[in-house]
Amino acid sequence: MSFLPGHTKRNLLKERIQVKVDDKERNQLSQAIDQLSEGLDAFIELYNESVEDKPLLQLTEANEGLLSKAIIKYGGEEVNGKVNKVIAELLEWLPLDDVETEGKETEDAGEE
Repeated sequence: MSFLPGHTKRNLLKERIQVKVDDKERNQLSQAIDQLSEGLDAFIELYNESVEDKPLLQLTEANEGLLSKAIIKYGGEEVNGKVNKVIAELLEWLPLDDVETEGKETEDAGEE
């Protein structure tokens, strides 16, 4: 970054730039700042409420490749439907009545 003769980065930071605005422009700037502040608050809220995205399944590279090929050939909706149907049938074999939907055991199951 080059500076004008006699100006350094430190001097530029110390200098104040004055912008002349009328009442209408001041009002518009104030509204714009308020909107930016509201937008920033929304992003902060989203960040604070975010949770870690953990994959439910760890697919092998071979299975990922096969899924990609199937999606290309048959479409994502068709493949998702069939894969979900197979997973549901496999999970029917497991006794899951004592497990909550978040994957934690219920208090009753822990007492048995």
